Amino acid sequence: MGSLIPIKQRRAGVLVSLSSIVSRHSFECGDIYSLYPLCDWAKDIGFSIIQLLPLNDTGYGYSPYSAISAFAIDPLYISLYKLGLPYKSRKNQIVNLQNNPIRVRDLKIKYLREFYLSHQKEAMRDALNFLEKQPWCYSYVSFRVLYETYEGKNWWEWPKEFQDPYNAKDKVFTEQREEALFWVYLQKIAFDQLNAVKLHLEDNGIFLKGDMPILTARNSCDVWEHPENFLLDLQAGAPPDHFSQTGQTWGFPVLNWDVLQKNHYSWWKDRLLYLENFFHLYRIDHVIGMYRIWAIPKEHRTALKGWFHPQFGIETNEFLKIGIDPNEMEKRGLIHEFKPNHYIFYWDFWKEEGYQSLPEEMKANLFPLSQLHINEEEKHWKESGETILEIFESFSSMVPCAEDLGSVPTFIRDSLFERQMIGIDVVRWTKSFTTGDYIEEDHYRENAISVLSTHDTSLVMEWWNREGELEPKLQFFFDRLEKPRPESEDQILEGLLDFVFQTKSVFSIQLFQDLAFGVSDVLLNPEKHRINYPGTPDHSNWTYRFPILIEDYAEDFKRNFTLRKLVHSSGRN
Repeated sequence: MGSLIPIKQRRAGVLVSLSSIVSRHSFECGDIYSLYPLCDWAKDIGFSIIQLLPLNDTGYGYSPYSAISAFAIDPLYISLYKLGLPYKSRKNQIVNLQNNPIRVRDLKIKYLREFYLSHQKEAMRDALNFLEKQPWCYSYVSFRVLYETYEGKNWWEWPKEFQDPYNAKDKVFTEQREEALFWVYLQKIAFDQLNAVKLHLEDNGIFLKGDMPILTARNSCDVWEHPENFLLDLQAGAPPDHFSQTGQTWGFPVLNWDVLQKNHYSWWKDRLLYLENFFHLYRIDHVIGMYRIWAIPKEHRTALKGWFHPQFGIETNEFLKIGIDPNEMEKRGLIHEFKPNHYIFYWDFWKEEGYQSLPEEMKANLFPLSQLHINEEEKHWKESGETILEIFESFSSMVPCAEDLGSVPTFIRDSLFERQMIGIDVVRWTKSFTTGDYIEEDHYRENAISVLSTHDTSLVMEWWNREGELEPKLQFFFDRLEKPRPESEDQILEGLLDFVFQTKSVFSIQLFQDLAFGVSDVLLNPEKHRINYPGTPDHSNWTYRFPILIEDYAEDFKRNFTLRKLVHSSGRN
């Protein structure tokens, strides 16, 4: 399907964590209604993209990248105000930078349940109509009811009868019909509200960009209903790099692309078609994982003993041919038999004592074996990834944008370039491969989104003041352009935004907190305004709340004037 958006147009936009943007009509945290005043402000500035982090139902968790459904919208985002319900937050002023999403969700559900019961007959009829159009909702709701019953316990720890989704769905919809239809009704309300926002933004010349997490929580209705779509003995993660010497373990099961392919990728197709009800563009989370993913045995705490999946591996006879017994190498902790007669070499195996103590001649024979199939593997990965991305593009008219951050191998960079896929360039990491210096505005990829920060990084002011040397930054972002060196936080921010908007990138989308001219706490204490610290406990993340109501924030003439000027001078309005 072709895109409906004149994509090659320079555009600027804002990225928000929706629960953090509180409006006068929000209940405790940001919700779907918050997008209306945000739209008015964005239009006034000259922004034409609003990007959201995932809105998926997180259950008793916090991270939207670890949701209990790849489809369902979190009831947290339902606007009580849009339903005509008179509930107000306890305070008109924001005093705490932290939401408590579980408490807020529980309160909302209590009020929504009263609303449902007040016109139950009609609500149940609406729910049944929605269920007919959205078959995914049948399994989600059955899972959600049981998930509540067993207080978030893992589905594989439920009573045997409920571990079988087909039996469980029948039981829930027969024995707890009213409760089941209540959860369907919540999804119907969320759908209607978010779909209405999309149309409202369209009328105002603004496009909404969503987010599609690549992985799904092990304790989710998707894994419960279709375990065959996942490799449950493995978890996804990232190999060691300069950010983490032991790599990252994410706990999510690895996708079984062979099974997904046999089913014509129907799970992905359904997801994309569902997202299309709400979004004009979408972010493909961890696009590298569409080509290959770092797979680690699920019980491991570090990612050191992982491998790139899928992989051909080295066959037993290839070891024997050079006079090496693979069993001996496995005992030494250098390789692993991941399927019968096929082995992978562990990351940095050559640093291990088991390798160092081998005779030199044996080392000389063994090392080349680890590189034996690398060209074939890369060719295979490139073709598989391109097939998947091509299929995604055929399923939907939304514009895909690839999250291609981190250590991206050359063959994937080339592939994304050939596909003209929009990537992402974070200013602090976009440097010359040869000199390591920052690169100038004109040398940015055109097919990319230039950003100062992401939801996983520090805010730009924390980076500026506390990460790396200050002098090269001053020379590059100010002296080089013959701008006076900044004397205030606002001037630093203005210089950085001016740079990022001037880049050649087709889109430039900034985190809401990185646009906070004049909000002294955000500028002086940026670490308190961060959304997520990867690798730290779930409950200390994803609870951020911006300190000013969106309507009040939008009324600041001076800030709006500065932003309007920056957007205008970069030709993005």
